[in-house]
Amino acid sequence: MPLSRPDAFTMSIQGGMLEALGINMYTTLGKCLVEFVANAYDAESPIVEITVPVEDIAVARKRVRDSAKSASESDTDPAGNDVAHHRSRVLLMALPEAIKVTIRDKGHGMTPAQIEQIFLPINRKRRLDAAGLETNVRTETSKRYAMGRKGLGKLAGFGSAECVTIETKRAGQDFATRFEMHFAKLAKATNLTATQLPAQYIDGLPPSLQYTQVELSGLKCDAVRNNVDSIRNTIAEAFFGIPATEFDIRLNGEPVELPAADYEFIHPVGGDAEGFSTATVSIDLMAPLEFKYQVKFRRMGSHLPAAKRGARIYCNGRLAAGPTLLDLPTGMHNFHAQSYMECIVVADDLDRFGVDIINTNRTNLRQDSELVEKFLGLITEIMKAAIAAHSKFRDKQAETEIDSNPNSQMLSKIAAQLPSRTRSATKKLITTMAARHGVDSEEFRTIVPLVLNAANATEVLLRLSELGTHPETIGRVAKELRELAAIEKSDALKLYRARRDGIRALIALEIEGAEHWRKIGSEKQLHELFKAQPWLVRPEWIRPIVSDMDMSKVVSKIAQCLSIDCHADVSSSIQDLKRPDLVFLLGTGTDPRNVVVVELKSPSLPLAYEHLEQLKSYLSKVNDFLETEYPGKPVSVTGILIGAMPDSNSRAEGSKRLLREIKKRGPSEEWEVIGLIDLIERARAIHLGAIEALERDERDDEQVTPGTDAT
Repeated sequence: MPLSRPDAFTMSIQGGMLEALGINMYTTLGKCLVEFVANAYDAESPIVEITVPVEDIAVARKRVRDSAKSASESDTDPAGNDVAHHRSRVLLMALPEAIKVTIRDKGHGMTPAQIEQIFLPINRKRRLDAAGLETNVRTETSKRYAMGRKGLGKLAGFGSAECVTIETKRAGQDFATRFEMHFAKLAKATNLTATQLPAQYIDGLPPSLQYTQVELSGLKCDAVRNNVDSIRNTIAEAFFGIPATEFDIRLNGEPVELPAADYEFIHPVGGDAEGFSTATVSIDLMAPLEFKYQVKFRRMGSHLPAAKRGARIYCNGRLAAGPTLLDLPTGMHNFHAQSYMECIVVADDLDRFGVDIINTNRTNLRQDSELVEKFLGLITEIMKAAIAAHSKFRDKQAETEIDSNPNSQMLSKIAAQLPSRTRSATKKLITTMAARHGVDSEEFRTIVPLVLNAANATEVLLRLSELGTHPETIGRVAKELRELAAIEKSDALKLYRARRDGIRALIALEIEGAEHWRKIGSEKQLHELFKAQPWLVRPEWIRPIVSDMDMSKVVSKIAQCLSIDCHADVSSSIQDLKRPDLVFLLGTGTDPRNVVVVELKSPSLPLAYEHLEQLKSYLSKVNDFLETEYPGKPVSVTGILIGAMPDSNSRAEGSKRLLREIKKRGPSEEWEVIGLIDLIERARAIHLGAIEALERDERDDEQVTPGTDAT
């Protein structure tokens, strides 16, 4: 049979494209809602009202989780394949269809013809004019500059729901149009352009009424994991500078606003009425691009999560890129200040000159443009200048604190009595420690007396690492110590370099925990990692005396290490099969210096108050045992709970109670809670960053010719 030879070919769009443009790009409900809010803005609506049935979602998700847990406990497949498969399906399991998220606006609405010709086409270039140029940058009546461009926002719903229902009405009509888009049906289509979406019509409506309402149903379990406050923050961060009088965004009846933050320094000083300054970037053959910016630093102690740091770039009121630190160099002075830094950039003209430079996921700009390259380079320089200005601000603040604090005043007086050749360097070091940590910090109280007592520089640096000091500070202190003593770096560098793999393993576990809900074995892996490399928790820790033993064996081991007579008989009175993960004994002899109990929880599940109660019960039993053996003598038993820190806006009662306990925890409490992300940041700061700081200083030493002074 001869092969057919058609005169022409047709191109089809298969349903699988929806997964790439919907599920893979919009993985949480908050991100999905941002797209529909932008559509409402472009429809010139004065308001958009979002309804999320929080309690119904929480109950339904719990049922799904309980079902997954029950299935995993009953499955005995030795390879774990069926369990893993079931748990991966849980992420996409749909909640009951009756649970719906709605987004309703009072925009222009659409006629049936507009639905078919304007709304439904995928990747419609909404800004093209008849000549194919991007001149249609405004909304329907030119009231606003348009946020949309690519025509993909309608697919965002499939990131969190199986079904997206649209109901819309245009002013002047007496009916509304309603239709549904089912992901399961569309995804199977061999050609989306041939897929029909049945329409329904609602008659008898007032002609003056206009609106569009979107319903998301068949909500995916994992996509709706965030609480309503987290969703509110996601939406609020996506839009900036739009007054509520012009466009009012409401979630469950409450205005969508970012929570107020406390800033200690804003760069540059001055600016317009809102605190913004103006900058310009130019390239040949184009008009200069003018934009506004403001760099703000939160107060020390209230650092931002890593994902929130750096520059956020807004175009036409909507986030176009970021947050990002761009090419900010890690070795710069005061780099650790980026943990507290927010840079807001308003560059509307980037989205108005007829070239699409914003990536579809709005996390970055397309960098294949000379204009964008220069623009981002200038923002990097602005952040560098802001960090330098913040450093000077902190130094000046430090001088004030030193002059006003009785303890630091005394240390300054001691420094003033030092020989002239070391007096200046010591004063600089005192100011550095005060600027980076504050005069009331443990770092300041510990390190400055060490220096004043002429301890060698290696001891100072190692003590800094034990205290979790940022590597940039270690590098600066190392440089200043050169004027006081020769620095012995080789041993410290060997120590830091040997610990890289442990930090990488901890990072990998945290990432897996965040990506895979209830991942099999993650808690055990965390336990084995900390057992083998406990310095991840405290740099000076070497090994635990007990790992995952019941309480009777724990106290027995403690008694043995402390040389308590008949320890086996004494400990046998404790009949408790509960198993604390790790126990450390810091200091031995006739008096116990410090017993530390570490309890670990899976990286994939947020910590809750019940976990803290579990730790406290361990501490109580060890404390009772030691007080019995050492009547009248001081006993120190402390505990550390480590795991995935719950979201600060969590509505789960166990998580909320834990966060309340952490907030009101005083310095004398015998326990502390450490989140894995904070633990990773501290370990990276102490070990990986310190390598760079000390190696740089070592290279500086090598570049100085023997017998000469460094310039």
